[in-house]
Amino acid sequence: MNNTRLDTTSEQNILNMLMDNSIITSDQMSKINLTSNEIGKSKLETAFELNLTNENQILKILSSNYSLPIIDLQKYKIDQKIKKIIDTRYIVDHSLVPFEISDETLKIAIADGSKLSLMKNLKTMTKMEPELYAASISNINEFIERLTKTDGKKTSEHNVKIEKIEKNKDELVDVGEEVIVFGNKLIADAINIGASDIHIECFRNSATIRFREDGILYIKDKYSKFLQENYNAVVNRVKMMSKLDIAEKRKPQDGGSTFKNDKKEVDLRVSILPTKNNERIVMRILNKDAGDKALSELGFESKDLERLIKAITNPQGMVLVTGPTGSGKTTTLYSVLKHINKPGMNILTAEDPVEYEMEGVGQVQIKEDIGYTFEIALRSFLRQDPEVIFVGEMRDQITVDIALKAALTGHLVFSTLHTNNALASITRLQNMGTPNYLLASALTLIMAQRLARKTCSECRIIDETTTGNAQLLNSIGFEPEQSSRAKIYKGSGCDHCNDLGYKGRMGVYEILEIDKNLKQGILSNLQQLDLNAIAKKNGFRTMQNMGHELLLSGDLSFSEYSKVLQSN
Repeated sequence: MNNTRLDTTSEQNILNMLMDNSIITSDQMSKINLTSNEIGKSKLETAFELNLTNENQILKILSSNYSLPIIDLQKYKIDQKIKKIIDTRYIVDHSLVPFEISDETLKIAIADGSKLSLMKNLKTMTKMEPELYAASISNINEFIERLTKTDGKKTSEHNVKIEKIEKNKDELVDVGEEVIVFGNKLIADAINIGASDIHIECFRNSATIRFREDGILYIKDKYSKFLQENYNAVVNRVKMMSKLDIAEKRKPQDGGSTFKNDKKEVDLRVSILPTKNNERIVMRILNKDAGDKALSELGFESKDLERLIKAITNPQGMVLVTGPTGSGKTTTLYSVLKHINKPGMNILTAEDPVEYEMEGVGQVQIKEDIGYTFEIALRSFLRQDPEVIFVGEMRDQITVDIALKAALTGHLVFSTLHTNNALASITRLQNMGTPNYLLASALTLIMAQRLARKTCSECRIIDETTTGNAQLLNSIGFEPEQSSRAKIYKGSGCDHCNDLGYKGRMGVYEILEIDKNLKQGILSNLQQLDLNAIAKKNGFRTMQNMGHELLLSGDLSFSEYSKVLQSN
């Protein structure tokens, strides 16, 4: 049988499917493994050589198991639009074939069921609904060959190109030089494209690496083959870098390291989690430049920035920053600390973990496993004569009480809460048992924020489905007159944004100044709706209000607005 080569994951999945359907027995599988090594062919090719199965049999089982219609790709010409939607390398690396575009549907042919897991990623990438078909292996490969020929080049590399690097003299090399180079290249690539996290995962028949870019996880298939063949060694390499126990495979571990990239240092926060199929790794990339942004770089409207600066330059009081995990709270607070950090200021922070090192700031790492909690750290801070205290998160009533009382006794206190919006923070603190008089006296400002993907400026086009849809725009708070003339934009995808339609992220904020009217409202135990009415009279803008402005400016797409802001 000619032209039957697939990627390793696909071949293994097909063999598993054949065993599950009793086409191949365990004894025959053992024979395949043995013969494969002898003749120097892949396991699936070996199964064909031994006449244990054939393409038609595999195609019928695939179609039956997954209820997929069978397609003959030879009847289809190469649609050049496909290459604009999906990179050719992605098609080659995954052995899947997008063969036709119909309306908002992308028809895709596969030769094995492992590709089903990629459909969500493809939907995000193409902004089209995938429609799946089954095709023979040689059919798939023949189509890919035609596709790559029209590119004028082959793109069938499955491996990461590994270049020689010089190792440190004290570097342990038990994991192998190639693994060391692979790990360094992996981290360097993630840093270069601006990823915030690296996910290294092992499953029953595959291993994958994903980068979180602009808040979204994307599979990086070019690393998969090397990772699958060297997974344990890669895990050990990460453990060694992070000063973790290589022998410990039963318990979660947390560590960290510093990585140098082009004379630039970044900190890595590493989490190891044992799973059924091996240990799973997440590396958070803490770019030190991200913690060094000025307040003016964060995208505040001028009046909101004035309110914020006024609050953080007060000699006492409490400033809260709220939002879900990953909303940029830490970056904002580091920018605040940078703004007020002067030689004459004694600033102490309690963090879990310390994400960015700041010169001139006393930073404390919380270690709850040994009983060193936010509460204990905060009590200790008050004996250290600070002007400014930063508490990473107020998790319990005791910590809240100490922080609020510190804010009333000559200290400026910063902290975070996990609430949906600024006003909800007041309700949250009340529900935790905090007296109204303490809240009214101590709180000076509450800021809520989100991070939203910015519409790519290079491929921005009018969103026809949203523009002119007055009912839709009215439903998110637009005034009727405004919605009738509003033009809403979206990204169509281009080389600049890697065909995603988005490039970079921006902050969406609401800043609630606790003035005398709001203080009186809190003392009177007014409900959130009543407090909101008072705040709006004083010029308070919600995140949704800011979102409307970003929609009209073209920086924010309607789909991103709905995802990030509509539910709040």
